[in-house]
Amino acid sequence: MVGELGGEDSAVTPYLEEKLADKPLSVHDYLGSKLGLEYYYRHPRNYNRRGVFSIYEPSPTVRGVNRPIPAGYIGHKNDACTITKELRPLTTVERSYIQTFPSNFIWEGNKTHLEQMIGNAVPVKLAEFVANAIKKYINDTK
Repeated sequence: MVGELGGEDSAVTPYLEEKLADKPLSVHDYLGSKLGLEYYYRHPRNYNRRGVFSIYEPSPTVRGVNRPIPAGYIGHKNDACTITKELRPLTTVERSYIQTFPSNFIWEGNKTHLEQMIGNAVPVKLAEFVANAIKKYINDTK
């Protein structure tokens, strides 16, 4: 929810909708072949959900945990591909790219802390998008 204290309901909405993309952005649309893979594993909250995703679809939510594929994971009927020995989870840095952090961003802390920071982060480009919409709204209402 974005708005102005005491302002008109939904006044900022047109500014947020003005530059929306025509279709959801896939991982490949954003990163191209930078990851060097087509499919990756993202540990599901429970095994009723799929764990294998394609770079040709939007990324699922980046979580604050990053686990390897468990030996007992048999796959899910909606996984983007079957489990192979080449399939892997994204690295910590690759997960930061999904959250639109620049490649030169300097991360400090242990792996657990980095995973939490990346999983809890608002995607950088989303924050920029919202900030620019609010800035335009403020400038237009002066």
